Amino acid sequence: MKKDSVIIIFRRFAYTFAILSYLLYLGYLIYQLATDYPLLNIKYDFLDTIHVPNIKMCSPGYFEMLACDYKLNNNIEIPGCLRYISNITYNSGDQRYCRTFNSGLKYVREKPDGLNKLKFYFNINTTEAEAEELGVALITLDFISHNFNPLLKMDKAVELRLQLQGIFVPAIVDRVSLVKFRTKTYNSIPPWNFGSIFGLPPTYHTTSSIECLVNYFPFNQDPYNMPIGTNGYFSISPGDFIVEETSEKRTTTILSIFGSAGGAFGIVMNTLAFLFGSSRLDPWGFVRRISIDKWYFIRRQYDDIIVPYDKIDFKQYLNFYNGNMA
Repeated sequence: MKKDSVIIIFRRFAYTFAILSYLLYLGYLIYQLATDYPLLNIKYDFLDTIHVPNIKMCSPGYFEMLACDYKLNNNIEIPGCLRYISNITYNSGDQRYCRTFNSGLKYVREKPDGLNKLKFYFNINTTEAEAEELGVALITLDFISHNFNPLLKMDKAVELRLQLQGIFVPAIVDRVSLVKFRTKTYNSIPPWNFGSIFGLPPTYHTTSSIECLVNYFPFNQDPYNMPIGTNGYFSISPGDFIVEETSEKRTTTILSIFGSAGGAFGIVMNTLAFLFGSSRLDPWGFVRRISIDKWYFIRRQYDDIIVPYDKIDFKQYLNFYNGNMA
């Protein structure tokens, strides 16, 4: 009976430990859900056309856009894109002259008559511009995605990440600026998107951004086809026709918590049933059998070959059984 009491105490301790461990695991899963930081899934889309980005051109000195030409894939140049450039405006707050380029045009990859490059010729008041830009006359080019919506409020972390990328490009006087850009898309999950928290496909907030690479070359003051008065030139073309799309993906959802909690519950209950028995599967359990027959595990392992039955203490088993029946 003393051994039976020890088993009962051990069983109660094991059940208590299992319940506490399971509750702690549930708390850990809930904490993971509350502090979930999404993984970033990156894929690349290969396109045949890419939109020409909108451009904001600003300078502390007055400047004129003298010409804007299309260059096609077959190297033919066609004038006419100057109509997409707005009239100049002056911002008295930061004391800058600005123009915008908004065309809706597309670069085409393979067609011979498809757009390959845009070429801009400008003239800037160098005296006025150099007084404000540390002795360097330049036009700042800010590239904005064609589908950018300033009314959409993006996630703060995404906004800071895009600001750090730096999409400012200078077009410097007496230099040829060759600008190549790449388009990126970031799909962020809004903080209170309950579908994604539960485990459903999220409703993304899509933000497009542009990365630029610029090369500078000496400026030819007297080419045969340059507009009169030009003292600066820049061109814009796509670096490639691959769009990098980054999407957030939650690592922990309510459905994943249910799955993990259910799996842990099954492991705990099966372990307890193995150790202490189950009324439907095995009423004795491993601990009870070991307490009665210390050779039980060896007999099960070697199929009753090494340990004979005559060494089993059946008297202890009968006394225990009769005591329980009484």
